[in-house]
Amino acid sequence: MDTNVLKTFVAVCEYSGFSSAAEKLGYTQSTVSSQIKQLEKELNTILFDRFYHKISLTADGIIVLQHARNILESHEKMLEALRTPEHIEGNIRLAMSSSVCNRYFKNDFLEFRKRFPDIRLVVVESGTEQMFDMLRKNEVDLIFTLDSHIYDSEFVICAEHKEEVHFISAINHPLLQSNNLSLKDICCEDFVLTESNMSYRKLLNNALSAQSLEIQPILEIGNPLQICSLIKDSKMVSFLPDFITDEYFKSGEISHLPIEDFEVSVWTQLLIHKNKWRSPALNAFIDFYDDVIGK
Repeated sequence: MDTNVLKTFVAVCEYSGFSSAAEKLGYTQSTVSSQIKQLEKELNTILFDRFYHKISLTADGIIVLQHARNILESHEKMLEALRTPEHIEGNIRLAMSSSVCNRYFKNDFLEFRKRFPDIRLVVVESGTEQMFDMLRKNEVDLIFTLDSHIYDSEFVICAEHKEEVHFISAINHPLLQSNNLSLKDICCEDFVLTESNMSYRKLLNNALSAQSLEIQPILEIGNPLQICSLIKDSKMVSFLPDFITDEYFKSGEISHLPIEDFEVSVWTQLLIHKNKWRSPALNAFIDFYDDVIGK
């Protein structure tokens, strides 16, 4: 039974006529008449006495009106329960880099846990290409990328934020005495970098290649916080997003190297496949981290 037809029937009763109901519902009077005839045919009864341009409910009409109101009320309660379930639970599979994991799964995750104690998360650390492959195969529900800005009609961007990136050194590094540093000036320094398949490392390599330059790091390591710890106590240099180095920078333990001929755009993006069904748990996670990423 079509609930829209029941709504029309109730409106005819409440507004005491077909024309008044049509006006309130935004229908033509013929549409209202057609829907009432459809309902009478489906129920195999007459719902209204029609006499001298007036209508009144038949005995069957009174019964149908009571049930129609109950059905519509139950229907609305069902929709409301689906929109805002009182208890949200479920499993969410995520793919991201270790850098993003370090950023968003500290205090933010603890707050998320307080709000949604019955949502369970599984995090897989991976490179950008592998993440999208897993998303296409439905092996993960969402991915956090830290890369160049990605747009593909196959995926929906749930949240995004542009990140600043810098070359970093200890605060007493000799390079800081120079005012006009270029990429060429620093290529022979002792670099500590993340692995070559890391997103922002690839962006760095691309920028170097464009100038026919190359950096041969003395150490490649996956943990960016460990890189910061090494840099602040040595003459080595590195290249990292500001959100990783901020605490060290603000405490005066590291400095940004002023490289004049270098600029890359790095973005944090939370993406989902366009065909992915969004459970209440998934919607809760997306809404929460949309606020966090947008700050």
